Amino acid sequence: MIGQDNINYIIKVLKCDEPQIEPDWYETLGFLFCHKIAGLFYNKSVTLGLKLPKKLDFILRDAFEKQKRSVVCKREYIKKISEALKQSGAKHVFLKGSVLSNAKFDTKRIYADGERVSNDIDILVAPTEITAVSDVLRDLNFIQGIYDRNKREIFEFSRMEIIKRRMTRGEVAPFVKITGNAEFPFVETDINFSLGNTPEDGQELLRAIIQTASYRKGEADIYSPNNEMFFAHLIMHQYKESCLYFMVQRSKELDLYKLADMYYLLKNNVIDLNMLDGIIKRYEIENQAGTVLEQVGEVFNDDRILQLAREYGGKQPSVIDYENKKQYVWQTDVRSRLCKFSAIDLLKEADIC
Repeated sequence: MIGQDNINYIIKVLKCDEPQIEPDWYETLGFLFCHKIAGLFYNKSVTLGLKLPKKLDFILRDAFEKQKRSVVCKREYIKKISEALKQSGAKHVFLKGSVLSNAKFDTKRIYADGERVSNDIDILVAPTEITAVSDVLRDLNFIQGIYDRNKREIFEFSRMEIIKRRMTRGEVAPFVKITGNAEFPFVETDINFSLGNTPEDGQELLRAIIQTASYRKGEADIYSPNNEMFFAHLIMHQYKESCLYFMVQRSKELDLYKLADMYYLLKNNVIDLNMLDGIIKRYEIENQAGTVLEQVGEVFNDDRILQLAREYGGKQPSVIDYENKKQYVWQTDVRSRLCKFSAIDLLKEADIC
């Protein structure tokens, strides 16, 4: 568990506000790595001119440089996938870190290389485009399976497993390719075709997100949604993860790096709030927007974002255990949950009518 004072120190650095007190570095360091913001924290501390303890400076600088190498490595694959998809005519947009780490929003990058961690390459498509995009990835020698770190090879899924995942999980089995890079031996690409917990969720908004696709220039030229639709997708994705019991089990329902994406987009003034408001109301996602914006506002101590959240209402969602057909509610606030490595004991089982 990390103390609120240490959380406040981290948030101040991320906001480029000079902190006044020294944190407990054992607690702080663990939190930074668990929430995948070690590289971001380091670069913001450099911007602030903070003098970190020498040992901490070395550890965090090393994390930042490794993340930078990771971004550069994945960038080459994003370029190849983007060009192949463009040539194929398959309708798609890139999402999340692939956009934030490579493309410009208006005239600016949201993150410098090394600040934003990215585990995989996310692509959003309509269900009717899954086959076309899958064919492109196979032509680029991607294989549907998982990378075995011990054997250093890809375990290829059977056709039955691929169909099973599509039917029971509502997901396309990941596409994996060996890179030949000793530090980053594989790259994974995920095809997304839903905005919720079932394949049918949010299809109208999903189609609208793809329809706004424009060819963004940057370190990698890619199709991505316009700024406001991109932000709406981040809201929907965070809301989805906030609702899933297995995400709470994995301590991933409140990852700070995902909340930081939305905070920096808002603070860089690249989101037209009137346009975003129109999207939220047209597609009736007020509850999702209010819930997620409250998370961002509370974590970053931002009154403007909290006011925006209140305009949409919403409350922290029930957490659903689909496997055991149970539902839970949170017994504490967002900040208290963030302080715990695992917040699962802060859930209370709810009656399902």
